[in-house]
Amino acid sequence: MKRRTLVTVAAIAISAAAICGPGCSQQQVNYPNSTELPVSRVVMYQSGIGYVERTAKVSDDELVLRIRPDQINDILKSLTVIDRGNGRPVSISLPVDKNTLDRLAQIPDQVRDGGIRSLLEAFRGANVKIKTRGASYEGRVVGVDEQNRTRELNISVNDTGKSNDDTKVTLLTNSNVLEVIPLSDIKSVSLYDKSLADGLNKSLNISLNEGNWKQLELVIRMDSNKTRELAMSYLVAMPTWKPAYRLVLGDGDKGTLQGWAVVSNVTGADWNDISFSLVSGQPMSFTYDLYKPQFLTRPDLSGLAAQKAASPEVVASGYNTNAAAKPRMAAQKAAVAPSYARGMAARESGEMMDLAVTADEAYFKDDYDEEEAKMAAMDTGITSTEMANSFTQLAEKAQIGSFDEYKLASKLTIPDGNTALVNLIQSELVARDTRLIKSDGIYGFDGFYKGWRNDKSFQTIELENNTGVALDSGPITIYRDSAVIGEGYLMRTEKDATAYITFANEGRLAASVVDTNRQSKQRLDSLQNGQCAFTTTEMLTHKFSFESRIQNSTTALMQINRQDIWTPVDFPEKTVKSTDKYIVPVEVGGNETVELALTMKRDNKYNRPLVGRRGSANLIECRDAVKNALENNEIPAADRSDFEKFVADVEALDTIAVKTNSLQQRRDEINRDQASLTQTLAGLKDIKTSNADSLKNQLMQRQKSNEKALVDITTELYTLQVEKGEIDLRMQTYAQTLNYMRQL
Repeated sequence: MKRRTLVTVAAIAISAAAICGPGCSQQQVNYPNSTELPVSRVVMYQSGIGYVERTAKVSDDELVLRIRPDQINDILKSLTVIDRGNGRPVSISLPVDKNTLDRLAQIPDQVRDGGIRSLLEAFRGANVKIKTRGASYEGRVVGVDEQNRTRELNISVNDTGKSNDDTKVTLLTNSNVLEVIPLSDIKSVSLYDKSLADGLNKSLNISLNEGNWKQLELVIRMDSNKTRELAMSYLVAMPTWKPAYRLVLGDGDKGTLQGWAVVSNVTGADWNDISFSLVSGQPMSFTYDLYKPQFLTRPDLSGLAAQKAASPEVVASGYNTNAAAKPRMAAQKAAVAPSYARGMAARESGEMMDLAVTADEAYFKDDYDEEEAKMAAMDTGITSTEMANSFTQLAEKAQIGSFDEYKLASKLTIPDGNTALVNLIQSELVARDTRLIKSDGIYGFDGFYKGWRNDKSFQTIELENNTGVALDSGPITIYRDSAVIGEGYLMRTEKDATAYITFANEGRLAASVVDTNRQSKQRLDSLQNGQCAFTTTEMLTHKFSFESRIQNSTTALMQINRQDIWTPVDFPEKTVKSTDKYIVPVEVGGNETVELALTMKRDNKYNRPLVGRRGSANLIECRDAVKNALENNEIPAADRSDFEKFVADVEALDTIAVKTNSLQQRRDEINRDQASLTQTLAGLKDIKTSNADSLKNQLMQRQKSNEKALVDITTELYTLQVEKGEIDLRMQTYAQTLNYMRQL
């Protein structure tokens, strides 16, 4: 059977000798000559996976894919094999997981560890033939001499350079003689037990496959031996591709954004002139062990048979079954020159270079114009125009589902184990120079307070993403007038979204809160079946002051943390809302102070019964909502009278409650005074003087006045109680008759 081998890691030839006895054939490990099935297409994602396609003409009926152990599970869950010659694969196989084989074979640890002494210890009792320098012995291994084991750690070397290891092996010969053989004298051991030789071979096979650096063979068998075009695809773990950006600021609010990707090839195969794509975004991905055999734990029912055996009887038994490699200059310079000449002509005319050039053309363009190099040497620096024109966009933008795809217009070559830079984006867009004020320590709009001040701000670029694709997170270097003015980090920015890139501290702009106002009003939502539903709207206004010590006018960006409970009311039209922030723009003149009032509101919904516990508090809250509805003419004219009576009765109840509370407090004060008078009169009872008699009379007059006041208070309290009872009865009626539903 012919085999075509797909190599994904470098093949390493290894030869191994096995101990073999009479009648035992030595097992050979074969490493066939491999022919590579080349990679034709790669798609890299940012979720740690890559999609790989391989295509070639194959004339064999068996294809061997050599893969690293760490690639097995991804390949098993995604492998697709297509025979474009109207054939089909009939089977796909690979060896069982080495750890499982090891456990099933139950190979002793000594055999796995290797070494003649470890093997003889493991072969205790086996029939062997031992050859030494002077004799041969046949018999059974009794064991290795235990008493000299401790001396192994202190092995000396004699004058001949040989070690004086005096460990001995005891052998029971066929003549029933115990022969003691020094281990250092043994030249060979022959095994007469075939099962031991097979087990040793199996151990060596398992050991051979240990380690992630060694490949496994996945064999794909076809239905016939004929020439056909074969294509296969699979997923494999890959490092995420990393974007990086350069922003070249121009005149006004214009800028040129250049983006590229850092790509590493660690698939185990070279990429030679492949189709290559990068996908922006992170589709979900996970690992799943499809390679290791899984065994179910079965219950042991052996005890049931023993319990059923009341007396001995016969029962039938049963069984359960690195950096990108440089292209070859000599071969490619001739191909690059025409495109580079066109690009230089476009540059001199002020037009953009043709973007559809290859990576090699961009790589070698500086080798083709010696006069341009001389001029550059004389120049004081690289201009912004030169920097913008020097970049070549190599990718076409496409869409894969909801993800953006960058598909290279030219073929890509990256040797295995190398890293390359792939140009993706060159786009002119709006890039404004602004100042961002972060409200650190403020967790929401209600966290600001009068007197709050922040003297820390940042020089910031406000970037409008009109590139047509989402921009993934990555570092960005900012240039102005041929100089780097700072570095920032671009967070993932969707199409048509605005990004804010801070690149330097700014100590000349401060913000503070100079005034705070909080208001609240209620809105009646419904009053039905004795339930009053209303919404309380709270309005919170902060007046911010922005103080600039910058000579020129600037745009200050106030960053405010978002909270779902608060909604902006009067924020400027150009306010940007992100997932957790509001960015509010404020135009501030040079060396000026500008004030801006910002208001937010939040709504709280309530439902209160007209009758029941907390009756008075519930009624007051509902009264305020009904009064607002009456003032705003939201109550139908036919029902206004009843609702006005309801408001009047609730206000009467409120008045009664206030009077009752005041009378009860006065009554308590009089009662305390009466108790004090009684105690004082008791003390003056036995004193017989004119002054004492006069004081007694005054105190008794106060007692009589207090008694009259208590009677009046009690009478008024009873009157108020009766009035409250009458209103409570009307509230029962209101609960049944009042009906209102706010029209949305």
